Amino acid sequence: MSSQEKNYLNQLEDEAIYILRETAAQFERPALLFSGGKDSIVLIHLALKAFRPGKFPFPLVHVDTGHNFPEAIKF
Repeated sequence: MSSQEKNYLNQLEDEAIYILRETAAQFERPALLFSGGKDSIVLIHLALKAFRPGKFPFPLVHVDTGHNFPEAIKF
């Protein structure tokens, strides 16, 4: 991966973290939707990174799409 690509990915990560922090600050009861898919896993990772070392500021709401592997539901 080139340094330009790394810089772009870092920029995207910074923007996502900014959005998560702003959401937590501006809304009374935000929640993070979670389906168990790769996109949901990435969002949880970003949210943990955004609020570390503090407490995760909003609940996860599981969205059962009906298309999950049993391992995802167990997780």
